[in-house]
Amino acid sequence: MNTNKIVFWIVSALLVGFVAGCKSGPSSPTAAQPKQSSGPQPALSALDPCPERLHDIAGALLNFLIQYNRLPPTLEDLAPIKGTTLVLTCPTSNQRYIYNPSGIKFQANQWAVVYDAAPSHSNMRWAIVFSEGKQGQAPVPSVVAISEADFRSLAGPTR
Repeated sequence: MNTNKIVFWIVSALLVGFVAGCKSGPSSPTAAQPKQSSGPQPALSALDPCPERLHDIAGALLNFLIQYNRLPPTLEDLAPIKGTTLVLTCPTSNQRYIYNPSGIKFQANQWAVVYDAAPSHSNMRWAIVFSEGKQGQAPVPSVVAISEADFRSLAGPTR
């Protein structure tokens, strides 16, 4: 097989995996209580809808930031990207994502602005982390899983 065919098949497999993971539905308004875990939590999964929801929110945050040169006061002020629905709760815990426009500082140029309210994903929290863009460029959002130990060391014990 030549290199172009190999690259094509790798990209195709990644796209199929990404689309398979893009199956989040709207959350029910009555699902405000966290689920009680009765056993070990499953490992992080590529099919977890939580990071997909956060990717949708990250895109809307970036659009807002580019349009208004600031982050919105609340997540409710965001307009969804065409073809998406913004769901503001974690599908595992059913808890609302925490929005902190000031962010939790990670490194010199990274801060988390949206994150899980609880470590519901194998003792991890999914988060939207912004990295400073190059000079004159918008910050770059990423969705990352943060261990509870790392999160607590950055955010403090009260979160």
